[in-house]
Amino acid sequence: MDKLIHTALTSMRLSNHGDTLQSSNLANASVPGFRRDLQAAQEVRLLAGEDHLRSRAFTIRDTKNVFSEEQGEIRFTGLTTDVAINGQGYFIIQDGERAPHLSRRGDLRINAENQLSDGVGALMLDNNLQPIVLPPFQDISIGEDGRITITPIGAEPGDTIVVGFLGTTLAQDVPLEKSLDGAIRQPDGTIPPADQQAQILSGSLETSNVNSVEELVENIRRQREYELNVKLISIARDLDEAGASLMRMPN
Repeated sequence: MDKLIHTALTSMRLSNHGDTLQSSNLANASVPGFRRDLQAAQEVRLLAGEDHLRSRAFTIRDTKNVFSEEQGEIRFTGLTTDVAINGQGYFIIQDGERAPHLSRRGDLRINAENQLSDGVGALMLDNNLQPIVLPPFQDISIGEDGRITITPIGAEPGDTIVVGFLGTTLAQDVPLEKSLDGAIRQPDGTIPPADQQAQILSGSLETSNVNSVEELVENIRRQREYELNVKLISIARDLDEAGASLMRMPN
């Protein structure tokens, strides 16, 4: 009977990990450019005994944090500080002391140090992986290649200067995963070099690629799966008690 219980508990443990992913996805459904977390690959392995395989199986989950690269909806906002990547590609950002990583979030702001950042304060890096510092300006525009052009305060109409480039990378044919800190990087913790190949849409913002309805339906399915596993444990207990009853000596 312990094999039935072991199977049910293993299934419940893996289901619990899926619940964590779904909770994270639903919590970030409204975050611009968020990439939906996916369930990692799993495989079943048998323990090797002395010249044979034991009947008890263990499900092994891949430790990689997999995410969906499907593009979210592109919404027009009309704000010159809102940008979105059309198709494949990522912005290069840095958040606090963390190493540079990749992002699709494009709701840009100017922080107190006149640095260009996203909506949560992560610094947008240029094509040389340096923070982008903007002088005082009265107008700003961002081109498809990430070129940042401003009209300085007091300048004549039509007088513009290029102050830098938004660092982007196409990350084509490059394996990516979410690191332990939730940031997108290569498996070795580095990022692909900036190649400025991504197409940037100015005045638009990409939504997350989380489908709330799908996540809720999957959550219901996992709840039913949990209930079935609890029932299986209960059945295993009843079978064990019935077997023990048959083995008792009659009075």
